[in-house]
Parts: sequence; structure tokens; C-alpha cells
Amino acid sequence: MNGFIKRLSKFSVAFLAISQAACLAASAQLTPAEPDPLARIRDAAKTNVQACSATEETLCEQVAPKIIANAQGDSPFAENIRRLMEGARGPDPASPREAPVVQWALAAFQNAGVAVRTEEYLVAPKSTHNAVAEIVVAEIRGREKPDEWVLLGADLDPSDSGDVAVDAACNAALVIESARDIQLTGVRPRRSVRFVLFGGERQGMTGPWAYAKGHRMELDRARAAVLFDAAANPLNDFVLNGRRDLEPGVREAMKPIESMGVTGLSYGAPLETGSIDFLLEGIPTLLATSSEPNNSASQRASSNAIDKIDLKELKRNTAIAAVTAFGLAERAEPIGARQSRGEIETLLNATGLADKMKTEDIWPLWESGKRGRVP
Repeated sequence: MNGFIKRLSKFSVAFLAISQAACLAASAQLTPAEPDPLARIRDAAKTNVQACSATEETLCEQVAPKIIANAQGDSPFAENIRRLMEGARGPDPASPREAPVVQWALAAFQNAGVAVRTEEYLVAPKSTHNAVAEIVVAEIRGREKPDEWVLLGADLDPSDSGDVAVDAACNAALVIESARDIQLTGVRPRRSVRFVLFGGERQGMTGPWAYAKGHRMELDRARAAVLFDAAANPLNDFVLNGRRDLEPGVREAMKPIESMGVTGLSYGAPLETGSIDFLLEGIPTLLATSSEPNNSASQRASSNAIDKIDLKELKRNTAIAAVTAFGLAERAEPIGARQSRGEIETLLNATGLADKMKTEDIWPLWESGKRGRVP
């Protein structure tokens, strides 16, 4: 009996060795599991990674190629432009033209997977029609400092017809698409990014003015505002509105898109309705415009016909906008401080904006504290 047990034990050991060898041989033939291409980025996002830097690859530089690929790939971009234009024309000439546009913008942000809401502001209390402006606000919350935010915005007010209407639809669709492209990476920047579409200008108060006034209590936490007005025209630089102190931080944020030809910064301070109110609140403000006119024969981006929009150029602009917004939100330190009222007024005089504001009757509103940083 003991001999039988010994032989049985030897057989069991041999069988186990053969089984293990077979398993190893089989596993060697299996295709190894594909690694998660974004695992390294997500792991980095959980750590205190430095923002864009010229000396090493950083979270911004890792995420930027994915944002660019999302922007240049298949998307509902063209459909969003078409629907925004249809909403601007409106089904009923007697109804508020903003309503269908706002509803479509809400749906487009929701389809992009980004939390969205509307904010209403009483902008013309003496008016009997369209006294309330609706502003569409979507947000990707920051992973470390969600109460600090960078804003990427454009006008949502529909125009009657023509080039301006098409440009407005392009700019609004670009903001929606930028939110989608960042959301698809699965990576949240250090601070929140707000994607804002402004209405209200036809009611007597610009959307940015209404928004800045409504959020005045939290503007100390606004780290930058990027206003987009380039539509599908070639974008090669950002306007810093006279604030040269912003240049180092902006160049860091733009480092991942240098290869796209975006290297220029200009320091002028145009009187633009999209950016002036953030400037008057002392917030670091970037304005994206095109130096090439809309009626350029070589690169006409605006047309009464939507199918003549240069969608390739618009997608390029979207990649630039999204990467810049992500980089500004991810940067370890803000690109610049919020200016005091005295610093703002010095800037207005130095850039010539004060004279332009007096010509447009904005200066009395600034002096009285009704517009801009409160005295």
C-alpha cells in the first residue's frame, strides 16, 4: 500500500508539472492586453504635476495631442453650426430669436457630456420686450481648485443675416466643441474651465457685462478670460489688451500648439464688446481675433451660405482655443493678478482705451461704477 501511495504521489507531481507547463505555453501565445493609452495621463492628473514648461513634458503637453486629435476628428461641429443658424432665423418672427438658439446650445453641451445651465439677467428693466438676457454656461470642474476658473466665451446673440450671423454661429459652435474635445480626454485640469455663450446685447446690455456684474462676488477667483471672435478665419495670435505681464504665462500655456503656428502675442487693447468688461474688472483677458478680413478672396470664412465655411480652419481654431484654455487652467500659478481699479484706469489711459470709451459713452458708466470694478 505504501508503495502504491508513493507511486501515486510521483504521478500527481508529474501531472501538475505538465499542467503548469501547458498553461505557460498557452499564455505565451495569448496577445497581451492593450495598455490604456491615457492611463499615464490620468495618473499624472492625480499628482501635483507642474503646468506647461519649456524643460520637460508636462500634463498640458501630454493632453494637448489628444485635444487636437479630438478637434480634428469626426464631430457634430458642422451640424451644430447649421442648427445654431436655423435657431437664429427662428421659427416665428414674432418670438424672441434667442430662445431656439439657447435651447440648441444647451442640447449640444449636454450631448458633449458637459454639465450646463442657463443664467438669466435683467438687462433692460424699462423695456417692455426682451428685458431678460439668457447666458449659457457649461463647466468642466477642476480637480484641485474647482472654485478657481478660466473662462472661454463667445457671443450667442443671433444677427439678422449675412456674414456676421455665420461668424457668430461659428464662434458659438467653437466654444461648444472645445468643451467636447477637453471632456473626451477624460482628464480634468487643475482649475475649472467655464464655457460661456453670451446673449443680451440686443436688449441693451452686453452678455459679458451682465455676466461680470452677476458674478462680481467671485471675480477674485477668475484666473483668465479668453474671448473668441475669429470664427473660421486664420488665427495666429492672441491680443493681451495692454497687459505685458501676462506674456510669460500665456506663452507657457501655448507651448503645446507652437507647431500649429500659434506663436504671436499682441499688446493692443481694442474696444471689443466681448472683452472690455473682463478687462474693466481687472481679469487677465485674452482676445482671439483674426488679422485677416472676412472678405479675403483667398480665405473667405464667412458667407451667407453655410457650406462655404472653412471647416478645416475652424477646427484648427478650436484646437487652439481648447488647448489654451486647458493650459491656463492647468498652470501651477495664475498667468497674472487681478488688477485694482487704479491699475485698470492706468491701463485704460496708457492704451488709449479711455478715449475710445469716452467716444462710445462707456466712460461715464466706468466712472460711476456701473460698469467695471467697483470703486
